[in-house]
Amino acid sequence: MENSTANEGEKQHTAALAEPPHEAPSAQTAQPAQPAEPARPRTVSKLAIMVVCAAVVLLAVGIVLGIHSRVSAEATLATAADQSSIASVRVTYPQQGQQIQTIDLPGNVQAFYDTPIYARTSGYLLHWYVDIGAHVHQGQVMAEIQTPELDQQLQQAQADLKTSQANFDMASITSKRWQNLLAKNAVSKQETDQAMSDLAARQSAVSASEANVRRLQQLQGFEKVIAPFDGIVTARNTDIGALVEAGANSGPKELFHLAAINRLRVYIAVPEAYAGAVTSGGKVSLTETDRPDETFKGTLVRNSNAIDPQSRTLNVEADVDNAN
Repeated sequence: MENSTANEGEKQHTAALAEPPHEAPSAQTAQPAQPAEPARPRTVSKLAIMVVCAAVVLLAVGIVLGIHSRVSAEATLATAADQSSIASVRVTYPQQGQQIQTIDLPGNVQAFYDTPIYARTSGYLLHWYVDIGAHVHQGQVMAEIQTPELDQQLQQAQADLKTSQANFDMASITSKRWQNLLAKNAVSKQETDQAMSDLAARQSAVSASEANVRRLQQLQGFEKVIAPFDGIVTARNTDIGALVEAGANSGPKELFHLAAINRLRVYIAVPEAYAGAVTSGGKVSLTETDRPDETFKGTLVRNSNAIDPQSRTLNVEADVDNAN
């Protein structure tokens, strides 16, 4: 009886849970009904389901990302392995290296041509046409000398030449006559030979007179002082009316001084320790004291091929263009 009552109590309790909270307890129950537990909202179960679903989604995303990262890493590793399997080399092209060592040496700069101009004939300076600093060209007249004595000597030599020519003509006629008479046995062989010998002597006299005339004509041509090359007049040591003497008996006087500066010669004393490095055709860089920031390029053209016993240096010449 008690068991049945208990069972019925349990059924009633279960029924009470299923029924809505507003229904009254059954009248057939003998014992009073226990107080019912408050009902939980359904949102709790929905929230739990959403949490579970979100966890599942996150887990799936994590798995997918992990697999993808592993696949990417394997692909990257494979690519790196393929690239590392290809042999690579570094190509180097030969280039001219810089100078290992340079030395600074003093040099003596000179004009390519530096010539004093003298007179070849004696007389008086009639006129000068160029002064210091003037640019002259080859063949240009620099001065003119008046030579009255030379002019008279030339006239005398020309007269002597005419006399010699007349004597030669007479000797030639005489020689032909003696040869014709010899053919007729009218004269002796000795007299004919003397006539032919006189003809040869007259011919030599004519040649000597012609040579003397040419000599005096050449000296007369030196009345004009001519520039031997293109250059600049660096000195003038004469003036109009000055006596000009030429010859071995008197010391010659320099009329002009001419220098060609389109090209320069630079003489360098190279120490013996560096003499082995000097080669013809080598390039050098030159600077001037007044223009240290400007550099000129030169070429080694020759050297003395001998060490000076006093200074223990090698004399080297470098040519530098100076057109500007």
